[in-house]
Amino acid sequence: MDRYDDYIENKETIVKPRQRMECYPENMRGRGMAGMDGATQFKEPPQQNFDTEEMRGSMQHILSDNIGEYVVIEFLIGTDRIMRKQGILFHVGRSYVTLFDDMVNDYIVCDIFSVKFVYFYYPGQRPNRNYNILPNVNNSGNGNTR
Repeated sequence: MDRYDDYIENKETIVKPRQRMECYPENMRGRGMAGMDGATQFKEPPQQNFDTEEMRGSMQHILSDNIGEYVVIEFLIGTDRIMRKQGILFHVGRSYVTLFDDMVNDYIVCDIFSVKFVYFYYPGQRPNRNYNILPNVNNSGNGNTR
């Protein structure tokens, strides 16, 4: 009997965990990034296990427990600039995190040590804007530079 069944039987107050959504592109399911077609293939090491005594409670542990969830991550750049990146949490390494941007089918590899805040979204919900599109600071071009 799982905790939800226990809740029904004993009427204790718990929250039923969310079910993780399938997040990978159809041709990628079960193959990781190394399975992409094309001349250049993005290769990743196997997913590390962060459920160890020394890693419990770390950012890597929290993120690896939520692979497949949609997130917006805020990174500290330098001493006073925050940059946001968003996407489906695809892979977590010891020093990086990989997001899948499902709007343009890109993978974004980010430095985990500059992560300051992570926003998690309920299934089917997304932020109101695309934080992966950077504003054009010098007003030349179309502003869709990444």
